[in-house]
Amino acid sequence: MDEKYVDKYKETLKNRLYGLLCEREKEGSWETFLDNILIDLNNFENKKKSFDYYVLYSKLSSCRFVSYKYYRKIIFECMNIIDRIDVL
Repeated sequence: MDEKYVDKYKETLKNRLYGLLCEREKEGSWETFLDNILIDLNNFENKKKSFDYYVLYSKLSSCRFVSYKYYRKIIFECMNIIDRIDVL
């Protein structure tokens, strides 16, 4: 896949994570938003998922169970992981 598409996809994922953070701040339907992101991550075409992929997925999955202080930290950590991950 072309590098510019991979970069665009990564940027889209980071924007969705930021949107997830904003959704929780305004006490919206952030859990549904989180579920949609996890479903998309689970449907990656790359069958050889990297260690960073599993870290990203598990951190995001834990967001449902942590306080806002840790939630915010996890979201920003995940944004950094996306830069390292091979998404497609």
